[in-house]
Amino acid sequence: MNRETPRIRIILPENISERIDEFLVGKLRFPFVECHEIMCILFLYGKSSEFDNSGYESLDLATKTVNKFLWEIESYKNSSKTKMNTEFIRSGYFQRELQIRTDVQQAVHKERIVNDPIMLSSCFMQHISYYNQEFFFQIYGPLKKSELLKDLRSYLEDRTIMLGFNRKDENSLPFQHPILPLYVWLRKHLIE
Repeated sequence: MNRETPRIRIILPENISERIDEFLVGKLRFPFVECHEIMCILFLYGKSSEFDNSGYESLDLATKTVNKFLWEIESYKNSSKTKMNTEFIRSGYFQRELQIRTDVQQAVHKERIVNDPIMLSSCFMQHISYYNQEFFFQIYGPLKKSELLKDLRSYLEDRTIMLGFNRKDENSLPFQHPILPLYVWLRKHLIE
């Protein structure tokens, strides 16, 4: 079976792509997300044609992703402070940018670099580790037509969503439900 890797975005803070770009060109230093800001990372797992209809495969992949994050966050927390400074982190982002440009072998737009799944994952983990924040992940799906607002069905139906936040639990969020930032982000970026 041809597995689709999940689509990954940081949807909070909303201007994270611009911040990563400014960090790469030296206009910002690490940390470029403040401790009080809510971070939300989105993992969007494929449609039912790419996963088994029961959703077990996408749930298994989401569980593996959470375990990988747990391990990497602990690794960051246990590493020396030199790995949590601006230049070390920037050099890791530069290495990833070089890898992308080498793998693609054609012109790569800035948008592709600053929204790279590996770079976004690292950004989320590095900030959580730097501030020693608590975090949680919430998995939804596979989502059924009846569970979705009409204008989101074509994009989310039969998909599994995982959201990660740099807060202890959903009661620590300033909105009524953890999925609300996703709806706002989708309406702003994908729905015309």
